[in-house]
Amino acid sequence: MPIVLGALAGALGFAPIFLSMRLSRRSASQAALTIGLYGLVGVFASLVVLIAGLLACAFNARGALVPFVVAEGIVFLGATIAYVVYKNVLAKRRTRRGE
Repeated sequence: MPIVLGALAGALGFAPIFLSMRLSRRSASQAALTIGLYGLVGVFASLVVLIAGLLACAFNARGALVPFVVAEGIVFLGATIAYVVYKNVLAKRRTRRGE
């Protein structure tokens, strides 16, 4: 059960980064500061969500902390890597083929 909850916490931790990346790509501003600020806020919010899950597990089920944290980290990093690769590699290949 802690692995499933850790995976869920990792997926929830990815949500703020996902939203900040979408907002930065759709932003009308071309200023690097604006786009960077979206990214920083997304990373900070994701860390808050991940640490909140970690603390909740530490206070309620200390014995299940290691599997929870490992599952949380794997799902979070896996989702982030998959999204970035999809947006920067696979989506660009699809647009080149359509031209």
